Amino acid sequence: MTTLALKSYQQAALDALAGFARAAQVKGPALAFGELVGRPYNPDPFGAVPCVCLRIPTGGGKTLLAAHAVATLAREWRASDAPVAVWLVPSDTIRSQTLNALQTTGHPYRDALQASYGAEVRVCVLEDLANIAPSDWGQRAIVVVATIQSFRIDDTDKRNVYSFSEHFERHFKGCDAQRLRVLHDLPDAMVTAEEAAADGAGVRAGILKGFVGQPRWSLANWLALHEPLLIVDEAHNTKTDKSFTALKRLNPSAILELTATPIATQTNVLYHVSAQELAAEAMIKLPIALAEHPLGWQQAVFAAVQTQRALEGEALKDEAEGFGYVRPIVLFQAQNENDDVPPAALRQHLHDELHIPKEQIKIATGDTKELDGLNLAARDCPVRFVITVQALREGWDCPFAYVLCSLQKLSSATAVEQLLGRVLRMPYASRRGREALNRAYAHVCEAKFSTAASALADRLINHMGFEALDVASMLVQQSLLPVFDTNQPTALIEYVPVATDFAANSVPAALHNAPGIAVVQLAGEQRVVVTGHIGTEVEALLMAQVRGAKKQAQVKDKVAQHNALVAAQAAPASRGVHFAPVPTLGYRSTAQGQLWPLEVEAVLETVTLDLLTPEALQLPDFHIVEQSNSFEIYLKDAHVQLRAADASQIALDYGSSSITADDLVRWLDQSLFQKLPDFTQSQRRAYFAAVVNHLLHEKGLSLVALAKARFKLAQDIEARVADLKDRAAKAQFRQLVLQETWTIEPDWVQPLLFVANRYPAPALSRYSGRYQFNKHFYPVLADLKDGGEEFACAQLLDAHPAVMHWVRNLDTAPCGFALATSRGRFFPDFVAELAGDGVNSGRIAVLEYKGAHLLNDPYEIEKRQVGELWARNSQGRCLFGYITKDRGGMGMTGQINALLNLRLPDPHGIHVAW
Repeated sequence: MTTLALKSYQQAALDALAGFARAAQVKGPALAFGELVGRPYNPDPFGAVPCVCLRIPTGGGKTLLAAHAVATLAREWRASDAPVAVWLVPSDTIRSQTLNALQTTGHPYRDALQASYGAEVRVCVLEDLANIAPSDWGQRAIVVVATIQSFRIDDTDKRNVYSFSEHFERHFKGCDAQRLRVLHDLPDAMVTAEEAAADGAGVRAGILKGFVGQPRWSLANWLALHEPLLIVDEAHNTKTDKSFTALKRLNPSAILELTATPIATQTNVLYHVSAQELAAEAMIKLPIALAEHPLGWQQAVFAAVQTQRALEGEALKDEAEGFGYVRPIVLFQAQNENDDVPPAALRQHLHDELHIPKEQIKIATGDTKELDGLNLAARDCPVRFVITVQALREGWDCPFAYVLCSLQKLSSATAVEQLLGRVLRMPYASRRGREALNRAYAHVCEAKFSTAASALADRLINHMGFEALDVASMLVQQSLLPVFDTNQPTALIEYVPVATDFAANSVPAALHNAPGIAVVQLAGEQRVVVTGHIGTEVEALLMAQVRGAKKQAQVKDKVAQHNALVAAQAAPASRGVHFAPVPTLGYRSTAQGQLWPLEVEAVLETVTLDLLTPEALQLPDFHIVEQSNSFEIYLKDAHVQLRAADASQIALDYGSSSITADDLVRWLDQSLFQKLPDFTQSQRRAYFAAVVNHLLHEKGLSLVALAKARFKLAQDIEARVADLKDRAAKAQFRQLVLQETWTIEPDWVQPLLFVANRYPAPALSRYSGRYQFNKHFYPVLADLKDGGEEFACAQLLDAHPAVMHWVRNLDTAPCGFALATSRGRFFPDFVAELAGDGVNSGRIAVLEYKGAHLLNDPYEIEKRQVGELWARNSQGRCLFGYITKDRGGMGMTGQINALLNLRLPDPHGIHVAW
């Protein structure tokens, strides 16, 4: 089955979730989280039950991610291929939409489930659970879509999910007392004497009297017996005591939260997707071209209509060039009914004054639903203008929305972030050919750009999940962009300075006289307006203007946000500066042959790997100890104990004599065929059969044990094949690349380009220290800790006179610079463009920092050799250096100087000192 390919950040989020689940099995959630994320884990209120969050900003595709996460958690945490998952959403509207998508064959969400569980996966609502045969539970994957409100209530008698129901009689009668014991510890799971007494006159005619002290036959209890995986959408809405109690009643085995705006103190954010990651994958349009209209709403409306017409002209050219059909749409946020410009008045203005045909205008409010039944993406749909007031229908999406025009004040407008979220989404999640169609547009009724930008930034940061450093480069004054006059990238941009206002009770002279400070009257109140970077002294003075720890913390957060915006505007990428192309590494198999990208896959194509050798069948790290009621899988220095309760979560009927080694081989092939694409099915199955036979007959393990430990077995087989490939690749790589049997040279035709809005640094791994890097090309730095030797290396690079600008290199393609190695790819730490004159402009220096203890590691030596080969064959246009704290008495400064000030002949024979 072909499923919708995950974006890089989505796969990275799932990888982080899988890594956490595997580590938590051995170390527990708290230690696993701390080691992976570097922050303390908050165990409240679920204790030993792992509860982590994937933070996905608006437009990031969190529902698709959730659909894939079901299988990830089931495999890595529950060791189950027949999980029970409860998918909780915030409203009935979202429930209906999610349910429909998960049930519709061909929909990406459904495909994600079927890729792991086949067409037999059952997706249903709570009302359908009693109709699923008891024998299907534990034999097929079951996903229940519900609202959190279905479970969140104080009096459980008022919710059918907690009520005694004869519909579940056949389910509970098949459970032994040992299995039901888990329910005794759950709140409100048992029938009480008071409940039975109150039932005497009811329809059940006193049936509960025989169940006092026993678990109810209830929907909630039946779910609790299966320890479901909980997927919680918009999880920031569930941080209440009622919600916690409701979730505990379900006895979850793990909880995965998804939200754009988590509550920091109550949420274990495992992975945080940034705006740059979304932009790099063409999920959102950037930047937002913002135009302020101080002369009133008519000016804003006229400008929005003109923007739409210009965009539609660009879209026609784009389609002619092969980029598909788009019809740009304006979303108008009109004023309320009692104000000057309600929806009907705006429609009349568009028709009478601007001569917009009526069929092109639709109103979507609580009372007027003119969008119902319309397919806005259809070519024959005439709609170009949609008018709303508060919010569009929940879950409504429009891939052609390009322009937001708000006639309300941004500081007080409600739901403007929802409309902005619609406008940010990129049609078809694919970059367009015309630059104007890769941006979003906003027209607002504000007197100053700085005021509008500040209000919009606040919405982006506090309501839509974006980071301040990203937001600064997301907002650009529309008048400064060559929006429609050219199809070239943005030229140098001069930003309007960021201005933030703070409380001003009694402004001391030290604050009044500080640079960038102005004391003004805003809305009849004295305020301090600050432009430029806020240092520690000014920050302390601003905090002294308010009383109370909470208000001072708010000022501190506001200062941090302001400084992030200021720093982001100063970054070269934000100002339209260009970074010189960085050549990748290519190869020619013959001296005059075509230059191909050098990847390890090209090397492996020359290798024949035999999986049926005695060595290939060995799984040295796979050990199982069978006990009376459990199995322990040993993982080198630790082990995982599988509980007896896990037996109910295994689709293979391992207790039956009908299960054979062939069944296990087929299961291994279904689980690993995507991870071993280099082998045919017959090759894979022959190898799996040989491994299983070896474990059964040579190692003396039972088929029951192998069936139960099959997920760990699959992991070890995958790791074993990877190890065999690594060994073969290493020998072949040395011969073909390092010894230059192939012709190896930099590829200047297909270089890596560092461009604005394509630096997808994960938010949780960004540099957050106070030191200001002045030459870093992007507003943020990926994966750099505040302090330490690597940090010192970055400081030296930033301060070096030979460096024009530099990038803390990403460790992911396609936005990070990589060189091929026998194991895959090597992403050096730093890439710098050096200052030059004329002929020598655009020279590149690549640096890798390594602790001295790693310099003699065989793989580190290989990486250094590849980098030196890349530089050596670049005709002096590229430099490569391995930097360490001390090499032969030379410190980092001396090593960087020796590299960057290297005297090299230029093509005209003139020696230039660098």
